[in-house]
Amino acid sequence: MGITLVIGAGKSGVAAANDLVRRERPVRITDDLPEAQLPLASLLDSRVQRHFVGVPAELLKDVELIVLSPGVPASSALVSEARRAGIEVISEVELAWQKIRGRVVAVTGSNGKSTTTALIGEILGAAGLEPIVAGNIGTPLISVVDEKPRHYVLELSSFQLESVSSFRPDVALLLNVTPDHLDRYADIEAYAAAKYRIFQMQGEGDVAVVNADDPRTTNPPTSAQVLRFSSSQELADGAFVKGDELVMRLDEKEERLSRHTLLLPGVANVENALASWLAARSLGVSTEHVQRAFQGFAGLPHRMVTVREIDGVRFINDSKGTNVDATAKSLEGLEDQHVLLILGGKDKKGEFERLRHLVSRKVRFAITIGTASGRIHEALEDVTRLVDCGEMASAVRFARREARPGDTVLLSPACASFDQYKNFEERGRHFEELVREL
Repeated sequence: MGITLVIGAGKSGVAAANDLVRRERPVRITDDLPEAQLPLASLLDSRVQRHFVGVPAELLKDVELIVLSPGVPASSALVSEARRAGIEVISEVELAWQKIRGRVVAVTGSNGKSTTTALIGEILGAAGLEPIVAGNIGTPLISVVDEKPRHYVLELSSFQLESVSSFRPDVALLLNVTPDHLDRYADIEAYAAAKYRIFQMQGEGDVAVVNADDPRTTNPPTSAQVLRFSSSQELADGAFVKGDELVMRLDEKEERLSRHTLLLPGVANVENALASWLAARSLGVSTEHVQRAFQGFAGLPHRMVTVREIDGVRFINDSKGTNVDATAKSLEGLEDQHVLLILGGKDKKGEFERLRHLVSRKVRFAITIGTASGRIHEALEDVTRLVDCGEMASAVRFARREARPGDTVLLSPACASFDQYKNFEERGRHFEELVREL
């Protein structure tokens, strides 16, 4: 039996290696990072061959399959060499798909996918379906999949979708496509193409849920039944907002829920709720269970969470705002000229210029951190007051000093976190710790 090479020894790579060990497959794992920086303590078997820091020439010897971790581009030199040698390359999601029994809801999009995934999980839970929620939301799918019939709700990034081939969700959601990860993709069309792979194997009997307000999503490349949602227009068929009501109109029948049923604030979360409702309906879940979930779901950590209020100043953690459009959505609901915005981090070639109008209207101070600070200053230098604090502690101290009653200090970085933190969660926790110490 040939060797399976796992490229990338982060959380999903280690989970994939462990699954392969259970299947009694010979496994080799590699990563560019040194062992001390990797979660290798959770590897089940010491017989897994390990290669770290630098790629030895013999790494592909006797390899018949490669499982690619999402952090590793499909265009990397090692993957390209493997494909030239005729070695099959799949993702951890594709590896898990080979074992899945049951029904699968898969969610992707530039923004809102974690909240939507979690909300669909809440709805299915309210209906007694005991869903497994996994994927990019934090738990590698391969670590929780088994061969029993289940309901799976998966958050999938473009990186995870790059190397799927037979993956076919019963319900696939594409929430939106806005510029993101342009440090990995040549342009937004290449990024969108990776997102569209969620539909590639769907056919008759499957459902695609898409955003009618986004020109890159409203007519997806799919053979599935297409259901659309909108926060800005009434639809002949689909889910939309009408006054203070959320409306589901399908097959000439209507159901309505009060918009106030939804605990989550903001237009973006209305869109997430409409998409979730359509997904649940596609699985036969009643509106009664949807309403119960809407009333009980308060959101996820690091997504517009109020940490505390001090002397009339609110401190909000939106560390999950990792791209320009996510930050724009968060700013939209805040009071004009009362925001001190902390942004910056690892630059994903974000188009910070697209924030100019909102920042000019909403933001009294833009406080930058991380390696993207220079580009942010160039983009926003004439629309608000800017200060480069470099790192989070200085940014929080500056915001505390300059904020006035009625202001909001908002951490919504519009950038990835990897220049200073392991992930957005660690960045958000650090912000919250600093705010609680004020």
